[in-house]
Amino acid sequence: MALKQIGLRLDEATAEQLKLRATLEHRSVNDIIGDAIREYSKSHPVPRERMLEMVRAIMKEDASLLKALADV
Repeated sequence: MALKQIGLRLDEATAEQLKLRATLEHRSVNDIIGDAIREYSKSHPVPRERMLEMVRAIMKEDASLLKALADV
């Protein structure tokens, strides 16, 4: 699996809580954040219709680019 680096800004108190949790669990901060994001994504899925709306909007916005690519 390829890894992607992202910036994360936390207030000081949250960052300290996260570091403490990582120390107590003998895990990395990165592992804890990754698990939290996966759990959130699983419990808050993007509905299929919303995803289709986003794809249609992108297709509409980039219609000329898509046409140019199709002509290549």
